[in-house]
Amino acid sequence: MTTQIRQIHLTETDFKQWEQGTYSPAQMEAFLTHTANCTHCGDAWMAYMERHSEALEQPPAYLAEEIGERVHEPDVVLAQKTHTTSKRVQLLLYSLKVGVALAASIYMIFAMDAQALDQMMQLFVK
Repeated sequence: MTTQIRQIHLTETDFKQWEQGTYSPAQMEAFLTHTANCTHCGDAWMAYMERHSEALEQPPAYLAEEIGERVHEPDVVLAQKTHTTSKRVQLLLYSLKVGVALAASIYMIFAMDAQALDQMMQLFVK
């Protein structure tokens, strides 16, 4: 595997090299990035790891409880909801924020009395 993200699917050889730890840091980053973005390779990697489960260390027993508690905490739930929010909803929320800021700015300009507005204009003219 090269240091760049592959445009093809990873092979059994790539998984063996990862298991043996022969990748450089750049290659490791490319491997992990590709398996995170390619569902086919992610599934293949998980299948490989299940077949070679002796290579996996067993986690401590208390870890499952900690993870179970952590995933229900508000910050994790909020981060998950934010991550799953669609792009359109994110664009809508951003547009609303900009619109409110613009409306507040216009209101402030018209709410100023004429003397304060003249003083402000004098600052920009100089």
